[in-house]
Amino acid sequence: MQKCKGVIAPAQQQHSSHRTQLSHPMFRAILQQSSGHVVLPLLGRQCLRQNVSRFGFVRFSTSTSQPIRILYASQTGTAKLFAYQLSEELSDHYPNRDISVKGWHKINNPRELFATGSLHVFMTSVAGVGEPPDNGKKFYSWIMNNENNPSLNGLDYCVFGLGSTAGHLPYYNVIGKNLDKRLEELGASRVLEIGLGDDGDCIEDDFDNWSANFMDLLEDAPDTGGTSKADEGSVAQDEAQVETSKPTTTQEGDSPRVKCPGVALADDETRIISSKYPSLNLIPRKTDIVRHHLFEGDGDGSNPNSFYAKGTLKFDVISNKHAEINGGESGMNEMEVMLSEYSSNKMCNYEAGDHLVIYPVNSQCVVEALLDNLDVDRHAIISVEGQPESYPFPTGLTVYETLSHCADLGALVSPNFVRMILQRKDIDYKAEIAHPRRTLIDLLFQHQRKLSLEDLLFQITPMKPRYYSIASSNIKHPTRIRLLYRKIKYVTSLGYQREGVCTSYLSYKGHLGNQDARKANLAAYINRNSEFRLPKEGHVPILMIAVGCGVSPIRALLEERVALIESGRRLGSARLFLGFRTPDDEVFKAPVAEAIKIGALDDVSVTFASGDKDKRLVTDVLLDEGEYVWNHFESGGVAFVCGGARSFGAAVEDVLLKIFQLHGSLDYSDSEQYLRRLINEKKIMDELA
Repeated sequence: MQKCKGVIAPAQQQHSSHRTQLSHPMFRAILQQSSGHVVLPLLGRQCLRQNVSRFGFVRFSTSTSQPIRILYASQTGTAKLFAYQLSEELSDHYPNRDISVKGWHKINNPRELFATGSLHVFMTSVAGVGEPPDNGKKFYSWIMNNENNPSLNGLDYCVFGLGSTAGHLPYYNVIGKNLDKRLEELGASRVLEIGLGDDGDCIEDDFDNWSANFMDLLEDAPDTGGTSKADEGSVAQDEAQVETSKPTTTQEGDSPRVKCPGVALADDETRIISSKYPSLNLIPRKTDIVRHHLFEGDGDGSNPNSFYAKGTLKFDVISNKHAEINGGESGMNEMEVMLSEYSSNKMCNYEAGDHLVIYPVNSQCVVEALLDNLDVDRHAIISVEGQPESYPFPTGLTVYETLSHCADLGALVSPNFVRMILQRKDIDYKAEIAHPRRTLIDLLFQHQRKLSLEDLLFQITPMKPRYYSIASSNIKHPTRIRLLYRKIKYVTSLGYQREGVCTSYLSYKGHLGNQDARKANLAAYINRNSEFRLPKEGHVPILMIAVGCGVSPIRALLEERVALIESGRRLGSARLFLGFRTPDDEVFKAPVAEAIKIGALDDVSVTFASGDKDKRLVTDVLLDEGEYVWNHFESGGVAFVCGGARSFGAAVEDVLLKIFQLHGSLDYSDSEQYLRRLINEKKIMDELA
């Protein structure tokens, strides 16, 4: 079978020996102070310096030959993505420098992290309410709580934290801040002030500015023999000579091209390849059929299922409808999926409070618009053989399938990718990209840019699965799962209509009823959420507070309480506070009424933000019922706070602090401590998007 793989012309050859393969196939290789000076926050990529020695300085000990170890803990993949973006930029500037990337969970012995002589870059997000990410808990507990930790004198480090000011403000970036402080306490030397990424604003811009500070720090380091970008030409020339047996390229302007028969669309059968990233091995199409999911291989030994997380299975869609008849296009929808033949598999057992984690597929029209921008056959296959280790996606897929399933075409483009497309370094990322929500398609079409397949696939954001709270109880429905979702649809500040990638995908999942054997499918897995459960002691009173799609996990809890009462269990009191946009947005009236009728729910208060003469917010009603809320917690009750907006959790916390002061006669400081204790003791559990 004819294959094509380009070799970059000598002038563009890049050294990539330090690119490291990610352990999870989904994300494989996604790719200040000096004495007397302090590096201030950046404007764009410009580093401002000012002599402020009176403030002291961070010890400067790094050099151009010092190894760099990037160590990440990530809950949803963003910290991992940033870690590999930094690694890529470092490899590009310092091709001979020892650069490695590793997750905290991959450390068998935490002491391994502290190899002498290396500069350590720690990246970590915050999970839940001030918790470390799941894959970082072991190391975080060790470094924070171990009284026998070794002295870290001589260890150079810096920290970038990922958090959000939109929810749980007291815990904003708390894990990164605690780690930064702890490393200093153990004697390590901070080489750069901690970076704080805010997902409530524009975390991509925050990371871009911090990484610019970091790169500037390295530029100022004393030269001890390391190779930087300036030395790259001679290194590239040497490496290019080793590959003389491979096909050569042609050059047109600034874009190298490679002969690719059966794949390239140009009349001369050549296609553009990247001058930065290694070229991919493509083979001609076998079919023009595009798979709806990636569970099956294509017979050539590939394993495309590796894109999905362990435990991902195929679920049948057996119902998909509006949850309320007058909800309109912005109303909520209810979907029911069946565990099918997998119902006996332990991985598919679920409980009220768990999530169904879904892998979406991009809109077909968006995928095809991007394919039209490429100069290769959309059904050409990215071969299993001969691919660079740094390639971030599964092999054996067609170009069409890769862009449909593996790349998030609705995500913001990274700052460095934007610079490449716009062909300028000076960008205002927030104003030009983030706030107007400009996508890759926007940038390519508006600026009439053409990309090589490699420049696209090595820089595009991988598709992340989306978490949806399960709206049913396994006690009532052991083989079926209900979901609630609202289709995201809005107009940007530039006047472009946008739709959410996953909610749009779900909304088009039809079903033909039980009489037809054909059913739409979802690739998904169940995420255990053991921190969100009804009390084991049935007599404990519960308080439920929810708005919008936050009613989804509440429905599951109510359904479970109904099933428990039907089985003869005696339960404590339960009260529900619900908030919706309008009366037409109110869903699950029947399940709530059933719960009240059977005694699983004592009372419900429903409010509407608009469309009703008594329009009020849930937090207004909570404040009115402050005495009840205070007595509820004082009597040992628990509360569940659920909402589709992270800011809702912060709003509830503010109201609770007011209630504790008003009805508990506590000052603000004591109210905060009381709230923190309730959260730490799992007396308050939340489920916030």
